[in-house]
Amino acid sequence: MVLPTYNEIDNVRRIAAELLVLSPAISLVIVDDGSPDGTGEEAERLAKAEPRVTVIRRPGKLGLGTAYRQAFRRVLERPEVGFICQMDADFSHRPDDLLKAIDAARAGAGDVVVGSRYLPGACVKNWSRGRLWLSRFGTLYARLITGIPQADLTAGMKCWRRKTLEAIDLDRVTSDGYGFQIEMSWNARRQGFSIHEVPITFVEREHGTSKMSWAILWEALLLPWKLRMRDAAARSR
Repeated sequence: MVLPTYNEIDNVRRIAAELLVLSPAISLVIVDDGSPDGTGEEAERLAKAEPRVTVIRRPGKLGLGTAYRQAFRRVLERPEVGFICQMDADFSHRPDDLLKAIDAARAGAGDVVVGSRYLPGACVKNWSRGRLWLSRFGTLYARLITGIPQADLTAGMKCWRRKTLEAIDLDRVTSDGYGFQIEMSWNARRQGFSIHEVPITFVEREHGTSKMSWAILWEALLLPWKLRMRDAAARSR
């Protein structure tokens, strides 16, 4: 289980405790991007007390995509790991919903199982109408351009089969933020892997601040066109 953090001092210990209690088979890799609020130090204290927790501390805010790539490489060094999950550390994703994704992955529902906010039975709580519209528009926009039939293309909760991540060249994944989620789904599809979605409840964070920025939005707008051009170039070869 990979948890990227930046200024999550109010959440990191609680989210770790709720994830670890789900199953003794779950272990955590917390990747902290030099949080000035002490999240990294709190994560290290947790790791000293709990052998199932590993902490990667980075010197600054290097981006969500690079955090996931570094953690995925670390996890793939462990041959006993068959499934690698990812989710937000701010309780926007509920630990109970992670179990739904893991169960679906273990049952062979897909090579990647995505916790979707936009399937029947899913729910988004405490978002403004404008924020919800922006998110839905972003997914529709990316779907139309890339052709990926995924209801929630910017979803941050995923459970990967090991073979799926191993087949993706992480060195060539360059996006951060929402763009990273789109590019990883695009890579999985391009490699011929199946994507399955399960409905989840997504709740706007109660503690800390959102990491949304104009740079993240701009990247997400441009990325689908870059991926489409890559596909066109590959076909022309």
